[in-house]
Amino acid sequence: MQHRNGRNAALAALICLGLAACQTLPPPSLLPPAQQQSLEQRGTDGSFEGAFDTAETFERFNDPRAIAYYERAAAVTPWTFHNTKAEEALGRIWISGTLRYADSPHINPGPVLRASWRRGERAYLAAAYHGNPYAFYELAKAYRQRGDAQQALRWDLRGMIYQRYPSSSSRLPDAVAAQGDSVHPLVAQIQRRAERGDPEAQVDLGALLEKGVGLPRDPARALQLYQRAGEKGNVFGQYFAGLLLGRSAPGVDKNPDAAAAWFAKAEAQQFYMAAPSYWREAIKPPFFSFSE
Repeated sequence: MQHRNGRNAALAALICLGLAACQTLPPPSLLPPAQQQSLEQRGTDGSFEGAFDTAETFERFNDPRAIAYYERAAAVTPWTFHNTKAEEALGRIWISGTLRYADSPHINPGPVLRASWRRGERAYLAAAYHGNPYAFYELAKAYRQRGDAQQALRWDLRGMIYQRYPSSSSRLPDAVAAQGDSVHPLVAQIQRRAERGDPEAQVDLGALLEKGVGLPRDPARALQLYQRAGEKGNVFGQYFAGLLLGRSAPGVDKNPDAAAAWFAKAEAQQFYMAAPSYWREAIKPPFFSFSE
């Protein structure tokens, strides 16, 4: 009897393993075998376009092989700003645990993926620190949903500096408005960390001061903080120092030469928006502004 029970238990375990394995297998593709082979050959030709196009095609058919090709595209050398598109796509997939078209009724059902916060965060951070502005907003959203107000604020602020004004989803500046005679607790925490020399917090505090969010506006002090962070190698300190010097603000004179030097430091760290073709556009005056 024990032998039979043991066999039944082993059989049940094998069935469970088989079902679990089926959940991770790619669904049948609607692509003809010859087209699949051609697609995979292109995806391994060493080019970004080949890997990324293959990834997008597999994703359109809810095929999880898309992930491997996005990873190939993100790692392609020589590195260009295109790599950040693949990093952003990986962040989206791992944070959500789904492919883009998983719910579409017109194609095969999406595979069961296991969401991975760590992988998604790592991919989005890679994209953000390479200058992909969409990753700023996605990180803010992901951290907010996770309940990490400090990190959500960080990426809301960075998106705000990049586009000159806060997004509606960030709820800035009301989200960190002073409470009576005291600054908001999140702002107070940033101040303490910045005073201890944390370069990320120095960038955060600089952003608050540059736009007068949660604190009285002080662009000159913001520039000092950006430069301190930039001197320590912080790419956002370098990029934001360049933006502020290139755009100018009360207390900060326009200085394109100094701005170019900071942008060059950021570009050397593969922050693609610090390339001349991007920053020269970024420092141009907006069509209108209520705060500048």
